[in-house]
Amino acid sequence: MSELLEPDQKKRPDEDRDWNETFRHAKSLIAVVLSLVVLVGGALFTYNKVGSAFTGLFLAEDYPGPGEEDVEVEIPQGSTLDEIGSILVDSDVIASTDAFREAATEIPNASQLQAGTYTLQTKMRARDALQSMLDAGVKGGKRFLIREGLRLNEQLVALADQTDIPLEAYEEAIKHPDAYGLPEWADGNAEGYLFPDTYEMAGDDPNAALKQMTANFKRKADDVQLEARAADLNRDPAELVTIASIIEAEVRRPEDRAKVARVIYNRLDSQPTMRLQMDSTVHYAVGHPRTGGVTTSDEDRKNPSPYNTYEHTGLPPGPIGAPGRSALEAAANPEDGDWKFFVSINMDTGETAFAETWAEHQVNVRKFQAWCQANPGKC
Repeated sequence: MSELLEPDQKKRPDEDRDWNETFRHAKSLIAVVLSLVVLVGGALFTYNKVGSAFTGLFLAEDYPGPGEEDVEVEIPQGSTLDEIGSILVDSDVIASTDAFREAATEIPNASQLQAGTYTLQTKMRARDALQSMLDAGVKGGKRFLIREGLRLNEQLVALADQTDIPLEAYEEAIKHPDAYGLPEWADGNAEGYLFPDTYEMAGDDPNAALKQMTANFKRKADDVQLEARAADLNRDPAELVTIASIIEAEVRRPEDRAKVARVIYNRLDSQPTMRLQMDSTVHYAVGHPRTGGVTTSDEDRKNPSPYNTYEHTGLPPGPIGAPGRSALEAAANPEDGDWKFFVSINMDTGETAFAETWAEHQVNVRKFQAWCQANPGKC
């Protein structure tokens, strides 16, 4: 097809262009670009501001520290971490209980915080306040250690010796369980419920020590879910504490404790019910020293005390000493098995042999007797 115009009649490309119109479009484009920049920049600025504010909603309020004025803070016996945090907030030591709770999750030994009087500062960082309390200990405090397995009378003697509070004061205080917070299911009997541990206290009130020990027992019972496990085992919590006290007295090696717990449950649940026949309960019944030998005499085993499990079926009426956490865990979580007998066959190592039948048990008893003959005075 031929062109419509002769070559000399063709227009140049820019002949009919309207440059004013071009500039107008360019200006509009620039305005749009600038608007987008402003919008994007504003959005980013707003995002940062809103994001910071939103994040701040989830950050616990805390002072920057390091602190301002000295202040003395009194932490009562049995206070929980949340209660301690509230006391510190009221004294303006820290800004919030949430910050204190977060600090407690970051410091492994936070649960070792003791009751007493502490010198701190106002407006401290929560973590610094908690660490300062752990480092300083209790102002004017007395540290005492109560070992596992002690009977109540032995615990009171140890408390009197280590806190310089007369034994008579503890013997009077122990008669008033409401003053130091025994669990309801202890039925007013403190035997087994003063938890063995290391403590620190201030002052000369015997209840200050007793409150710490019962509060610690409650924490440990919660840790091992004692009440829930008792229900699972068709027992009440007090029975599990009694079982734990027997385990504490009978077993040395941690790996044997849940198996001994199973022996006890198997005997209690057998038909007809087997007597537990635990020498540890006989020692308690007749008042033998806890550090004496492990065996009992025929005369001992005829003692009419309800704590004598050779004479009476079922559990004794209460604990025979203070179980530690390992024994409580074993009582709450017995190992699966059909054992009904056990005997320690090495008093030095605590090695224990288990059996399902009387015949198997007699083989293990002979091992025990042989060890005792080879090691006079240790049984």
